[in-house]
Amino acid sequence: MQKKTYRVKSNKIKEKKKLFLFSDVHFREGFPIKKLTQILIRAELSEPDYICIAGDLINDAKNIGDIKLLKTFLESLTKIAPVVMGFGNHDLLAKEDNCWIYYLNEEYISMLLGLSNFHLTDNRSWKDKDIEFTGITMPYDYYEKCHESLEYTKMYNMDTIASSLLEKQQEDLYQVLFFHSPISILELAQNNNLECLNGTDLILSGHLHGGVTPPILEFFMGHRGIVGPFNLADRIVHPNYVRGRMKFETLDAIVSTGISKLNNPATDLLLPPNVNEIIIDKPKVFTKK
Repeated sequence: MQKKTYRVKSNKIKEKKKLFLFSDVHFREGFPIKKLTQILIRAELSEPDYICIAGDLINDAKNIGDIKLLKTFLESLTKIAPVVMGFGNHDLLAKEDNCWIYYLNEEYISMLLGLSNFHLTDNRSWKDKDIEFTGITMPYDYYEKCHESLEYTKMYNMDTIASSLLEKQQEDLYQVLFFHSPISILELAQNNNLECLNGTDLILSGHLHGGVTPPILEFFMGHRGIVGPFNLADRIVHPNYVRGRMKFETLDAIVSTGISKLNNPATDLLLPPNVNEIIIDKPKVFTKK
């Protein structure tokens, strides 16, 4: 399991913070316990202030697998640090007749909400000291009907719950936004075309599985990948914003390449699971002697 560390600066932070980030576990029947153990070990060694899960904790909301094992894993994480999670598409989708449908698994949701020291940011925020975490859960239509289009992202964020949610953020707090799929939100940020992101300091995403790109090719590919999810339609080949840290004026974005790249443990050598450390600190001030 690989770990990459990113450092960001902000005057909003009173004391240095460390986030431990992972995404796209895609937990399911027969999921290898070894992977969960590796995440726990990495998280414990990191000694983070917060553990962040950027969506797709499960693979199929109707057929989760051993939910008791998943609960034990999450409880172990909460003993290390507060856990903050945003929903991904698979957290609210189930496969029927080879198609993905919206499915709300009440047992899964109740389990998450019942965990102590665990904070689910499903179109809501959680504040702690000088930092605030907000999660935007995009609807079924965004992923499965509109193919993560720019137009839908802009409309949803500017005119609906996302806009009103972000407007309530406290300006003096460091603002972290969970937005599972980076592709459209970062295209809009790149073009300075999303006014409601003005108060956001850091976006945490996943979803694109690193563009299914072996680490040996990442240097040459930059932030692009080989292939994206099938629902991206015209952007499935060489999608952008698939990994790493990106900067848009005052906004930072970090995209996790995920734990399960192809939902097949046999591919882990070629496409290793990935976790991230994010260190947020004040900028250095240099004074003349």
